[in-house]
Amino acid sequence: MPTQTEAAEERRGVPLLPLRMLNEVAYCARLFALEWMNDEWADSADTVNGRTVHRRVDRRTRQTLPHPAEDPERPAVVRSVYLGDEGLGLVGRIDLVEAEAGEVVPIDYKKGHPAPTPEQAWEPERVQVCGQALLLRAHGYRCERGILYFAGARRRVEVPIDDALVEVTLRYRDEARRLLAAGRLPPPLVDSPKCPRCSLVGICLPDEQHRLQTG
Repeated sequence: MPTQTEAAEERRGVPLLPLRMLNEVAYCARLFALEWMNDEWADSADTVNGRTVHRRVDRRTRQTLPHPAEDPERPAVVRSVYLGDEGLGLVGRIDLVEAEAGEVVPIDYKKGHPAPTPEQAWEPERVQVCGQALLLRAHGYRCERGILYFAGARRRVEVPIDDALVEVTLRYRDEARRLLAAGRLPPPLVDSPKCPRCSLVGICLPDEQHRLQTG
């Protein structure tokens, strides 16, 4: 979770979209709107476990990322890297960045296991790490891939930062901006397997909302 100062920076003027909200809007537009627009939050077993996974990696290191124009070959492993870029419209904290041979790799820690998909990761997870890569690129670094580390399996999954993923990521960024400009909650998902695992299902009430709408 961001500090109070970071949260204030995110909301100053036209807010930069936090990386964690990029994940949320890719998962469910209504979840994004409830959290970011309505400031709703509720813990679940998943969110508590997620904070436990991040507890160690969130500790800042004394080492800083080498400047992209200075000593690009110097290896570095830096935890808790906070970046923002107004042109990109994104801001957030990267769990871990590995730098070596002139390239940086963002590593995003997840509590569970790789997804049963060809990419081994769900789209919101890949979109979030792509947002991290785009922030690093915006600050002058070469970044061609990201890593999702699944603590439950102790496995790394590589995510290529290709043009297709960048396009999808920026589309979700623009969708978040559209929702903010509209200022209205989007409708809930219908019979979605995402809902039972959502920490805000008790606030969203998708089944109840659908019954009200359909009479």
